[in-house]
Amino acid sequence: MPTTILAAAANADLDTGSYFELATRAVTTCLEQAGVTADQVGMLINAGVFRDQNIAEPAVSALIQKRVGIGLEYRPGRVPAFSFDLMNGATGLLHAITAAECFLASGEVSYALLVAGDTHPSTERHVDGFPYSTSAAAILLGTAGTTGGFGSLHTADTAESADPTAWVAMGEAGANGRTAMSTSVGGGDPVELAAAAVRDCLTAEGLDGADFTEGRAILLAPTWILAFRARLSEALGVTPESIVGVDPSVDNPYSAAPVHAYLNARDSGVLALARTVLFLAADETSAACLAYHPHALALVSGE
Repeated sequence: MPTTILAAAANADLDTGSYFELATRAVTTCLEQAGVTADQVGMLINAGVFRDQNIAEPAVSALIQKRVGIGLEYRPGRVPAFSFDLMNGATGLLHAITAAECFLASGEVSYALLVAGDTHPSTERHVDGFPYSTSAAAILLGTAGTTGGFGSLHTADTAESADPTAWVAMGEAGANGRTAMSTSVGGGDPVELAAAAVRDCLTAEGLDGADFTEGRAILLAPTWILAFRARLSEALGVTPESIVGVDPSVDNPYSAAPVHAYLNARDSGVLALARTVLFLAADETSAACLAYHPHALALVSGE
């Protein structure tokens, strides 16, 4: 059966700057919304990039898995579970969806949890120069015959070699390397890359401007910036109203942006009307677009 979104949640509580804690809270809320227990989850994928103390080992997914209590014991009757990190900058979450689909489609797992989000490695809520907001978001995937599932993933990358946009300058950080992070804004144009990925997706899905004008399709933009959405709508020839961005209060959630945009569309009511939802993720070096059909394909093609 097609892969479906069962629940989604985000957390940006101000009482902590720990990505591990925020991710745990988002996952817990997500499971509660769906009425699914941790024992039923067979997979957890972390797509977050910036984490507490710059931890590299063990995998962040394993740390979140332990906190939530997913598959910690192997015994008869309990669903075995595994977790891993899949980091690909701003587009990691969309790649994680396609990875999870492989296991859901084969029936190897019944539920897959995807989590993303970022924090400064010092876990301070506000650090000068760090461009991303502290938050986490989770999305629970399963299978159901009442949806049309996801389409193919379409990507676009800069043709030029990209300079690092985040690194730890060990010479400057010294003994504080675990809590340090340097960032720089890339020189690419995220709108150009985003438009290229979306165009490929529109072609594959057989969509045009009329689908957006009439509300059959919406595009989830990974930013709250109006200029980005205005330029993107002009480049694609779709109405600006059909592009739903991140709630401005979230600021820049980076790796968790697709979930934040999804939640904003859901809360505003436009998600319930759309038959095709385009997830977009993009930064200065790459972009990805993935179509989701919240209703059965038979309904979509039956007009």
